[in-house]
Amino acid sequence: MTTNLAETKNEAAAESTITPEDIHLPPSSYWPIVLAFGFSAIVTGLALNIAISIIGVVIILVAAIGWVIEPVHVAEDH
Repeated sequence: MTTNLAETKNEAAAESTITPEDIHLPPSSYWPIVLAFGFSAIVTGLALNIAISIIGVVIILVAAIGWVIEPVHVAEDH
């Protein structure tokens, strides 16, 4: 009975093999790093100077808007 179950699992695994062409990832983006820098600027500004926090808020706004309006689909060269 266990051999049938094992064979069934092997057949299911063979049928669901994923090839690299099946994987679709969004394009790379530098906006998350800019956003993280903005958050760290806010925290640093709270400890040192409120002007740094204001700059951090501006960075966060620019990064969030840039990340949202960034194109999702990149033209493929196939």
